[in-house]
Amino acid sequence: MRFSTTALAYLAAALLSTLVPQAAQAGITAFSGSQCDGNAGLNVPCDGSCHKFDDRHSFRVDSGTGDHCVSVFEDPGCPEDGQGAVLPHQTGQCQNVNTGTNVRSFVCAKDTFCLLGA
Repeated sequence: MRFSTTALAYLAAALLSTLVPQAAQAGITAFSGSQCDGNAGLNVPCDGSCHKFDDRHSFRVDSGTGDHCVSVFEDPGCPEDGQGAVLPHQTGQCQNVNTGTNVRSFVCAKDTFCLLGA
């Protein structure tokens, strides 16, 4: 049985892609309670996009996905010029969001891309 170079390259690439671990995409879930309890929101991606945080008081980034930074804002839409707070090094622990004001939106991204305003 003979294989072409193209077929062997394809088989090698397919085998390598199954053996190499894939980087996990982190998600973040916000909760109505202050200790990651109460009603849970959707698990949304930690990809630098802006999400609502209305009626939420804590959050948790998926564990096992590395360090992430969460920026929270008083205003909806994660405004670049808005008031906010940066919460770096989120690695799966529950984070209470007690900033002394109502938090309306947030951005989550890898720690290397800590954002304040999207």
